[in-house]
Amino acid sequence: MKKYLGIITLSVATLFTSCSDQLDRFPVDSLVEETAYNTVEDLQFGLNGVIGSYSTNYIIGFNSIFTDNTQLGVDSGGQDRALHEQILNADTGGFSFGDAGVLWFNRYSVINDINRLFEAAATITPSDDDLDQYNNILAQNYAFRALAHYELLLYYGLDLTSDTALGVPYVDYVSEDATPARNTVGEVLIGVQNDLDQALSLFPAGTNDINFATPDFVTFLRARIALETGDNAGAIAAVNALIPNYPLANAAEYFDMFNEDASKTEVIFNYDNVQGADSGINFVWNFSGQGPKFEISNELFNAYSPDDIRRSVILDPVSDVAENVLVVGKYPINADTQAINDFKYMRISEAYLIRAEAYAKTTQFGLAAADVLAVQTARRGSPPPAISYGSLIEAIEGIIAERRLELAFEGHRYTDIKRVRSITGDGINRDISIDDCGGSIPCELPATSPKFILPLPTGELNGNPVIREQQAPGY
Repeated sequence: MKKYLGIITLSVATLFTSCSDQLDRFPVDSLVEETAYNTVEDLQFGLNGVIGSYSTNYIIGFNSIFTDNTQLGVDSGGQDRALHEQILNADTGGFSFGDAGVLWFNRYSVINDINRLFEAAATITPSDDDLDQYNNILAQNYAFRALAHYELLLYYGLDLTSDTALGVPYVDYVSEDATPARNTVGEVLIGVQNDLDQALSLFPAGTNDINFATPDFVTFLRARIALETGDNAGAIAAVNALIPNYPLANAAEYFDMFNEDASKTEVIFNYDNVQGADSGINFVWNFSGQGPKFEISNELFNAYSPDDIRRSVILDPVSDVAENVLVVGKYPINADTQAINDFKYMRISEAYLIRAEAYAKTTQFGLAAADVLAVQTARRGSPPPAISYGSLIEAIEGIIAERRLELAFEGHRYTDIKRVRSITGDGINRDISIDDCGGSIPCELPATSPKFILPLPTGELNGNPVIREQQAPGY
């Protein structure tokens, strides 16, 4: 049985809403910083609340529905169809995956809670017995603030390979009426790396609970950042530090990883989905107790070899392949009828493929092929054929194809295509011969489309005059 997170709800203003009048008048029994945080244990409850509110479903859903990994399901009633039609709505306030403000406001809300937790922690002096827990709470705060800013930068930043390009606001303070401008990409990355440095300096010895941030969480995040920013040597070095400590899951372990969360063999960070958190990943594509609103695209399904365990994992047993009903089953309904499978946020197989891409971009094609082959060998029932890359574009196309198979429905497809489109020249391409495109559903999103950067949400532009003139191009 999964544990419940202890969550304290603070009656405080969110980062971009001015509520100073309300903050001057609150009932005596309200939970605000002055009354909510008095002990290290209070801080721990606050941290659990921060992590519990860090929604992962938007990224998972957006990357699959917007791209070529899904098709309309047999029970589609139009839910999130606009996103499948690649319509990005800058008006925010709802819960649609096509609502570009969902990620923005969730991550800045989390950042705001983190910053308030920092302020509260500064008022508490831990005992010797509580010092390790206190330091770990601060380390977690720094690590998750870094992750939140990085993900915002990944989706809303204009160009992660240019330090001078517009990024997102980097916020490390509490304000009821802040109206920050976009920082540059370089400024945000400095803040992120400083936060990661602080986290590493504070983790107590032996910190290794994969349901929270750890030193390996920091190293893995740095590998992702290095790949996205073009620091190939940094990506290789970070992955080299991780791979000796984590075996690739074999076929049985891989199956168990996504069924009942029975194996965590290669997991570096596990988002511990819990009862009552309303984060059932399965319901991104499927109705509870009904059928699918989105299914696996034929193109993706057909890309798997029949002896590939990943094919069995992504396909729900209720599917009817003969009738072309391909139900997403990577996060199945649990035995207790809850869709609370954990999200394996960071896995060592992704690290292999990060290193493969970095090797390819530094013309080390043999090493790149070896990393891809290592992942394929772990997933296939019979030895896969040898791999050889003769050019950069051949290598990148092969690596991204393998990432599509390995990381399907884990929140990477959109950002993978975005990252390498300058090399491949490709955007998002749906196969009109076997999948649902044509008419209102585009068959192609060109590599040059402005939709590879999410628009700043209208609610932010209306409430923040400083950022109003910094909307992404094309919106």
